[in-house]
Amino acid sequence: MRIKTKMSFVLSLLCLLLTGCWGSRGINEQLYIEALGVDYKDGKYIVYTESAIFSSIAKQEGGGAQTADSPVLVGREEGDTLTMAFRKLEKSSQYPLYYGHVQVILFSERVINEKLKDVISHLGHDPLIRFTSWVYGTSEEIHDVLKAKSFFKQAPTYKVLFHPENMLKRNHSVNPLSMQMLLRDGSEPFGSAIIPNVKLVKGKWREDKDKPMLPTINGGYVLNKMNFKGKLNHKELFGLEWLTPQEKENKLEVALGGTVVEVEVKKYKIRLKEPVQKELKYTVEVKAKATIDENLDIVPRKALEKKIVQEIKTEIQQTYLNGVSINSDLYNLTRSTYRKSPSLVKKYALESDSLDSVKVSVQIVHAGSQKYKE
Repeated sequence: MRIKTKMSFVLSLLCLLLTGCWGSRGINEQLYIEALGVDYKDGKYIVYTESAIFSSIAKQEGGGAQTADSPVLVGREEGDTLTMAFRKLEKSSQYPLYYGHVQVILFSERVINEKLKDVISHLGHDPLIRFTSWVYGTSEEIHDVLKAKSFFKQAPTYKVLFHPENMLKRNHSVNPLSMQMLLRDGSEPFGSAIIPNVKLVKGKWREDKDKPMLPTINGGYVLNKMNFKGKLNHKELFGLEWLTPQEKENKLEVALGGTVVEVEVKKYKIRLKEPVQKELKYTVEVKAKATIDENLDIVPRKALEKKIVQEIKTEIQQTYLNGVSINSDLYNLTRSTYRKSPSLVKKYALESDSLDSVKVSVQIVHAGSQKYKE
């Protein structure tokens, strides 16, 4: 009996020494930042934050009904340095700001052109901001992009900016870019990194009587060694749809019988022609399979395959030239060469004719209910 009493006494003392969550905050006692925006204008840094109420997200993910718009809270402050701007924003907030949930980082065109290295260095030193955050650029007003709503009055985290892999997989030339990928590819001595460009579009969709302003992706900002080289739109980057390691579901409108074809690239290879004599020469080989979605005027299979090959070759070659015009290697031709023979890419630069040959083979594997005239 005495032993049990002593044990109870000892356990009671040990319980007093246990640590507790005395300093923790409830979910409603902090402001959780989901997206950051950074601008630079007239010698001052301007920072933006986007937050949403957690109850609206939990209600939708739990299957609850959404009866009203999910509110979006956008904060703005400016300062001579980024640190000053963030501190001023924190002072004006009604709650402590928590950056551990940041999923989107949005840079203005001015920041990309003038202050990208400084801004990335600052954000990279914050232990709470993850390198998995998606990175974008824009020439729009940042507060307009951040306060844009998603479809069906859903929470802001359902916007395309938070899930770019879903949108950019179909009919888009650029790929999603995380902070980690930007630091890796953007710092390479050769090749390019492309920050997706966000553009606001209104009137394409209608919710009841409303025409919501929606963020979309149109081309991107080309970088080399974290230096801004130029801005190219979606059409100027068409060739990247075919030469990318990411899987794409691209549709190609062929001017032959009003045909719409879905093309999937099975594999591609980029080769440096050797021996190198006074200049770099590259060969690109693309193998793809196609599915006919629509064929208003049935045309022969061989003629259609030939037309698809021509379209893809033209887009690859034109995008290459668009990159050369801004002194950029959009296909990263020189990057693999640099790994094997750094002296070559240091000695010879890419020219307009360095992409010496583009070989494309396409096989139509499915035509639906269509029948061909051979």
